[in-house]
Amino acid sequence: MTKLLHLQLLPLLSGVQNFSLHLLDGLPRDEFDIFVASAPGGDFVNAVRQRGFKYIPLKFLKHPLSLLDAAALAELLRVLRYHRFDIVHTNSSKPGLLGRLAARICQTPLILHTEHGTAFQEGQAPALRRLYMDLERLGNALGHKVVFVNNSDREKCLSLGLLPPEKAITINNALPSAQAENLARIASARQLDPAKADFVIGSTLRFTTQKNVVASVGAACQACVREPRLRFIFLGDGQYLGLCRQIVRSHALNERVLLPGWDADAIKWLPLFDAFMLYSRWEAQPFSVIEAMHSGLPVLGSDIPSIRELVDPGCGWLVPLDQQDALINTIARISRDPAAAFAKGENAAARIKGICSYERMVSGYLKLYREGA
Repeated sequence: MTKLLHLQLLPLLSGVQNFSLHLLDGLPRDEFDIFVASAPGGDFVNAVRQRGFKYIPLKFLKHPLSLLDAAALAELLRVLRYHRFDIVHTNSSKPGLLGRLAARICQTPLILHTEHGTAFQEGQAPALRRLYMDLERLGNALGHKVVFVNNSDREKCLSLGLLPPEKAITINNALPSAQAENLARIASARQLDPAKADFVIGSTLRFTTQKNVVASVGAACQACVREPRLRFIFLGDGQYLGLCRQIVRSHALNERVLLPGWDADAIKWLPLFDAFMLYSRWEAQPFSVIEAMHSGLPVLGSDIPSIRELVDPGCGWLVPLDQQDALINTIARISRDPAAAFAKGENAAARIKGICSYERMVSGYLKLYREGA
């Protein structure tokens, strides 16, 4: 059997980790001996073990750049030398660099990396952006293939000369078929109710800088002041959850802008929403938007390349970053025309089926795994 390691960083059940679970669920168990490694603890570890995959804790692997990275590299080298994997598949920037370096030193036959968004972004300090680009170039040189989950990041990295074209491939993220079918049932059960008193905009996200939550919650509060029928539900937790709750309290909107925290079963909330919002500063290909579209929700997103690949004018609305007035106005306009939002949601459910196919995702990675380097 082919001995496969999926290397992750944080043991959370967020998009990057769910990608590994979705993909590994689709692999033939009689062909692959599956291992997963990450920092220890968390719901991700439980999900890995529940599936019967072999789990390896990495106690020195941490998120920020630090002196502990040398210890993390040494730990990875010990793991790879002991197990002698046929394939090492890394995810996210830190595991992508350290994991590919360790795999190259250990002469792993196939070193594959999935790019879930680049570490370098617009707006970073020039020196930091250059450092991240150089590290990206180094990691790409160490591996055999880089899979991008959208076309825009692949084209950006190619244009910057961070890897040669023959190493770069795009495979869209996708949900397992059973999950997509459950969401399709939610979509088919939706009905336009002209008598409905409120209009609910929901989001499932982490309360981080990337997700732009302070701007999103602030805009939600301002829009609620204008439109009495508006309601919001922001599901998730993270660094800025406390601050966002303070913002809501300062507007006396606790009953209309709900921040209930994290719920591992976020899908059960989707039937309550009339539209979905994700005004992120950057994204790769968010599973939250894919889930929302499958469930028949129109999407209000930030006008960034990766979200534009999913959301077109027929199934949602895109607002440029850092245009708070435009965001507030768009939210208010959406709530005034539920029929238009409902029609866009129907279009979203049809569109996402053509973009994000689970069969194409699994077969694309299987082809890479089987062909090798």
